[in-house]
Amino acid sequence: MTSQNEKKVIPTIAEFMAQLSSLDIKLWLDEEHLRCNAPKGVLTPSLKTQLRDRKAEIMDFLGNKSDNSQISELLEADAVVDDSIQPNLSLSPILNPNRILLTGATGFLGAFLLSELLKQTSADIYCLVRADSTDKASTKLINRLKSSLLWEQDFQSRIIPVVGDLSKSLLGLAESKFQELATNIDAIYHNGAWVHHVSPYSVLRDANVGGTREILRLACQTKVKPVHFTSTASVLNTNESGERIIREQDSIDSVQVAPNGYVQSKWVAEKLVKAAGDRGLPISNYRDGRNSGDSRTGVFTVNDYLYRLIIGCVELSSIPDVELIQDIIPVDYAVRAIIHLSLQQNSWGQTFHLTHPQPVSTNIFYEKLLTLGYPIQKIPYEQWHQQLLNIAANNPEHALYPLVSLLFGKSSSDSSTPASDPAVVKYDCQNTLDGLRNTSISCPAIDEQLLDIYFSYMIEHGFIVPPPIQERPPMKQESLIST
Repeated sequence: MTSQNEKKVIPTIAEFMAQLSSLDIKLWLDEEHLRCNAPKGVLTPSLKTQLRDRKAEIMDFLGNKSDNSQISELLEADAVVDDSIQPNLSLSPILNPNRILLTGATGFLGAFLLSELLKQTSADIYCLVRADSTDKASTKLINRLKSSLLWEQDFQSRIIPVVGDLSKSLLGLAESKFQELATNIDAIYHNGAWVHHVSPYSVLRDANVGGTREILRLACQTKVKPVHFTSTASVLNTNESGERIIREQDSIDSVQVAPNGYVQSKWVAEKLVKAAGDRGLPISNYRDGRNSGDSRTGVFTVNDYLYRLIIGCVELSSIPDVELIQDIIPVDYAVRAIIHLSLQQNSWGQTFHLTHPQPVSTNIFYEKLLTLGYPIQKIPYEQWHQQLLNIAANNPEHALYPLVSLLFGKSSSDSSTPASDPAVVKYDCQNTLDGLRNTSISCPAIDEQLLDIYFSYMIEHGFIVPPPIQERPPMKQESLIST
């Protein structure tokens, strides 16, 4: 008989969803259906039972039915900076930092930021990493740099791992360690976030919002430390139809935040950073677009949407007959720009868009595949989406499997598709261009030369099979760039 003290505690729905997300189990609503995909072997019999028993609760949670009217109020409430977070304006920030704190260094963009900070500064870089020990944190950082073809042996002595957690109070550090960092660190690059586009705001809130709040607390304690914050260009995107230009100086106060938990969390985090800036903390804000691979080596992140789409379409020998403007920027350009801009004092208080001045159509990738000799066919989106559902049911190893949750079906009454956008959104990046003037830093064109680098990397490293050997017609360059 189970005693009162031995009763099993049932997690709340938010806790249960957070647990599933930590296991990389993705749940999403596709019209009236609840869809799920998970890494092979993760869905234990116990989890399957819980998913079945809590299906209605999960669907309600994902649909925000219980708090839909309150989500805006929650976001606004979370965007208030604590009164205790106040910079000591009697102390001037250090202009040439000797010790820098970087969050998110084990991610794709973060690894490139770490490498560029090591190259453009002489500072020691303290990296906040979730790990069981300092040695394991160090190993994670080194392995990430090596897998991104960025590792240099001279880096090791200047990389200082700090075991912590953005989702915890004081960044998961003991108070003494937090105070030690506050005393030693001269500048902060806050790039870390839980990037999960199918999780609701409540699941991402602790890491993305709470973590930003604790970073600002650290920045204000003992001495003033400039904060360079990586946001996302999506915080200013809307569902408006027609062409719209989003400018760097546009306020996010009046924006209708997208119904996406990740974007909502970054919107709140950006509001917190700006509020701290209004109190006198030196801040700069970098709204990053969609990063593509390194323009020099072709290295990309295996979880990248675009690359998985390309790899998956090669495996299927088909591509959906839709078109989308791709505003992608090579990751090496993004980090060179961010670090250069961050080291200029006149960048403090400004927002910078890291987007491509000449976006391209998805047709560029289709045409490149044909030119290389891949037998790719365009098929109606509904037919292609049915193939995705078959993948979700039968083939979790497929490259497209992780994208199933992001590519929804199309109802008969809906003339649009998940891959088409009725609004043509253009991002102004004048602050960025002005800040990079008279430097050698410029955004590479998404052209034949860059695509050769990307596809060569994918073929040489086994991400896609080599194309059949055949005579390949020359590609028409003028068909590549979207006007």
